[in-house]
Amino acid sequence: MTVNSVKNSSIWFALSGILVAASLAFMLLSAVKLGAPLRLGLDFTGGTKLEYRFAATQAINSEKALVLLKAVGLENSTATVTKDENPLLIIRTKAISDAPELDVLNTKLEQSFGSFTISSIDTVSPIIGPELFQSGLMALAFTVLAIIIYISTRFKRDYAIAAIMALVHDVVILMGVFAFLGLFKGVEVNSLFITAILTTFGFSVHDTIVVFDRIRENQKLQTQKFRFTDVANLSVNQVSTRSLNTSITTLTVLGFLYFFGGASTQLFVAALFIGLAVGTYSSLFLASPVLVALSGKK
Repeated sequence: MTVNSVKNSSIWFALSGILVAASLAFMLLSAVKLGAPLRLGLDFTGGTKLEYRFAATQAINSEKALVLLKAVGLENSTATVTKDENPLLIIRTKAISDAPELDVLNTKLEQSFGSFTISSIDTVSPIIGPELFQSGLMALAFTVLAIIIYISTRFKRDYAIAAIMALVHDVVILMGVFAFLGLFKGVEVNSLFITAILTTFGFSVHDTIVVFDRIRENQKLQTQKFRFTDVANLSVNQVSTRSLNTSITTLTVLGFLYFFGGASTQLFVAALFIGLAVGTYSSLFLASPVLVALSGKK
């Protein structure tokens, strides 16, 4: 196959620019509305998450649920009702540590909306949640620092800058997608999302380094007629089939995991899928054009 990634660099720059700008806009909007660039889950905020499954015939909405929660002393809570055949009421509130408080809530819910089954109850201490969030941020910071040091020592400055730009591009788009989902679909991120970001870091850098290594090997072909642009394009074509085959195989497995792996891992698998797909795109269609653009300015 032939990939003209450098020749069509203006297309990839425009596409990436639109995606990054949209991602930053969604994260900014989320920060204004939710107080964080992403909708943080129970792992990071602490509290109790309760899920109640009701019969399809019962009339239930989030507004009535919020009034009920306020009546039992659970102010500043959130309530979401899914539009499934059997609606699911998802309540996020402060950490409920004693059974009597939960019994009062269950009684009021049954009186207002009828019988239900409790799907799940998850509680995280208000102390543990922020600690997990800080630990996750520290892990991200140290990982980024280690990758920058590694790339800077292995490659020349232009190569390092291009690789880091591709890395930032991938993570910003991944976070932008989940900022959008958090704003409009109520999707929350948990500690597994940090793992997905770290995996995206590793995959993106690995793929980019493979391309850059081939460019560096092929630079001996560079002549007055065979420019650096041609060297970069040739190198991308030499590794594109291998890179795409590896990515498609991995994404196929993740696709099956998403649909058949269970609800508890769906968001984690979705984050991996998006991160790996964007990482493959940036390695082949963004990193090399950026490198050519930086080298061309000398």
